[in-house]
Amino acid sequence: MARMHWLDAAAARWVARGPRFFQDGWGPGSVLEKLTHVPQGFAFPELSEVVLRPARQEGAVLVQEGRFPSPAAVGPLPAASHEARFQLVLPRDAEPRPPVCVLLAASGDQGFGLRRWLAASLAAQGVGALMLENPYYGSRRPPAQQGAAVRTVVDLLLMFRATAVEASALLGWLLARGHPKVGVSGYSMGGSLAAYTAAVFPLPVAAVPLAAADSAAPVFAEGIMSALPDWDALGRTVGGPEAARRRLAEVLGAAASTALPPLSHPRRAILVAARADGFVPASATLRLLQHWRGAELRYLSGGHVSAFITGRAAITRAILDAFSRVEPLRLEEGGGSALP
Repeated sequence: MARMHWLDAAAARWVARGPRFFQDGWGPGSVLEKLTHVPQGFAFPELSEVVLRPARQEGAVLVQEGRFPSPAAVGPLPAASHEARFQLVLPRDAEPRPPVCVLLAASGDQGFGLRRWLAASLAAQGVGALMLENPYYGSRRPPAQQGAAVRTVVDLLLMFRATAVEASALLGWLLARGHPKVGVSGYSMGGSLAAYTAAVFPLPVAAVPLAAADSAAPVFAEGIMSALPDWDALGRTVGGPEAARRRLAEVLGAAASTALPPLSHPRRAILVAARADGFVPASATLRLLQHWRGAELRYLSGGHVSAFITGRAAITRAILDAFSRVEPLRLEEGGGSALP
């Protein structure tokens, strides 16, 4: 097994100084119980009230800001997260409706800045990008939350489930607008959410989880991020910090992509992993690969942090290759059938 990259080790020291996750414990028990059940398939969520601001030119790309009422904004999702926000980046000189990849946020990626390099790189190859701001992040962050440190385990699970619902709705919206191919990708947590979204979306998409785990369980219980949970707060009701660690792994594991049916078109999925990743255990990526039998796995040199910096050309290539394996689709306005 490769040793942890030195940049990941440095990141571990920085992460340990951040605000603690789950300072208010597990959250409402009834909601926690509901969220640990595997969904039996989402109804195809439609976006009927998308507001798009006029496009602005930024060099070789056109950028549009968009917002819509979240189709997941029911029950305990905080009011601050009810309206979703996204940024759509399209090649300036491409066809009016090029292929588009939905890029989901990594942990702590509030706003769109960390994903703009990938959007620009894809645009240079004729592929657009839509960047969704997660519930609980940025403009959608509840007032009492510090940065990305959600207050309860329920909050984390709600963020995961709501992001998957919103991303699925955006994929359908893009098809309905006439974009012939769509896909979903993201780095780290964004990659795990991309895998989950691809598994629940009913139509073929390009799926490119980057540095992704099959669930958040090994990330918070084993990797560098295990320094972030407030284990004392979680342990008060379950018998102490060690019992809390076991319980958290069990709860987050119930929301794994591997708990969902495998992809019907696994050839359109390319997983990308870092060889010396200190955040995501290699076994967590391999479990997803095994579940998606027929998907491809590619490796980047370095660790979780360095691969994001030095592997950009390979990341772009993986997304473009996955798109090349998707047949063009068209979804009629109003949620009609997909047509070849």
